[in-house]
Amino acid sequence: MKKFKKALAILLMLSTMASFTGCISKEQPEASDATQVTYQIGSPGKAEDFEFGVTGINSFDLTTEYGETFHCLLVSVTYTNLSEKEQDITKRNIEFYLDNEEIKPCEYRSEFEPFFDEGNLFNDNNINPGRTKRGYIVYRIYKDYSKIDVVLNGITVSSSRDAVKPVLPVSPTQATENSSAPSE
Repeated sequence: MKKFKKALAILLMLSTMASFTGCISKEQPEASDATQVTYQIGSPGKAEDFEFGVTGINSFDLTTEYGETFHCLLVSVTYTNLSEKEQDITKRNIEFYLDNEEIKPCEYRSEFEPFFDEGNLFNDNNINPGRTKRGYIVYRIYKDYSKIDVVLNGITVSSSRDAVKPVLPVSPTQATENSSAPSE
């Protein structure tokens, strides 16, 4: 019984330590000038077999039914497949950094509905040759920041906090009249 309790305690300790690794932030790696090209919002970068850009960054705050406040950034991205083959690009391929600290994307939540429609998200479908995929990626932010970097395979789109535009919730009547997506 003593060995069982000891083994259980070790297992519990290891699982606790493993869960903390997901909370550790990852810093943006230093890139050599030869491989890293920086672009601004609205001007896409072009690589050998794709084009990637950020067309806008919006912010919004929401309060859940439990009273928890979320501060989010809504990043509008475009990806064009310039190759002859189908490409598999998802939001997880796109790295997002606030002041060189990586932030992971959020999954869609029903509380986002006043700000944009779920169909406007950057989806996980493959992209056929010559086609462009557009959509939003939501990042929940936990800290203040001054610099934003959105990175995909050597293309970096940089921005400052000043370029982020707040978006207000869309009323139900506006949502039926207009697109419920933020303006870019």
